[in-house]
Amino acid sequence: MRVAIDDFGTGYSNFDHISHLDVDYIKIDGGLIEQLNSSDRSKTIVEAIIHFAKELEIETIAEYVSDESLQLMVKEMGIDYSQGYFIGKPQSSATITIQRV
Repeated sequence: MRVAIDDFGTGYSNFDHISHLDVDYIKIDGGLIEQLNSSDRSKTIVEAIIHFAKELEIETIAEYVSDESLQLMVKEMGIDYSQGYFIGKPQSSATITIQRV
């Protein structure tokens, strides 16, 4: 079984919880991803999450990737996978795929 932490960067999904769990993926909160092109603060936070995940050999997923410029940015930052409207519209759970960036 593989484990993913959803909405990382908000609420109870934080660095302390990850240090106590054996997770395979961190899904970076869409609110942070949406702001990458407009907020240096969000970009810095996402870069910290990526660095932390890489050090612990945890793969990263960017939520809310809505257009090509955002897709290119998450790819350049080193995020492993992306999901969002740029990749595809919402689907039933039986047909969902996550694309490697």
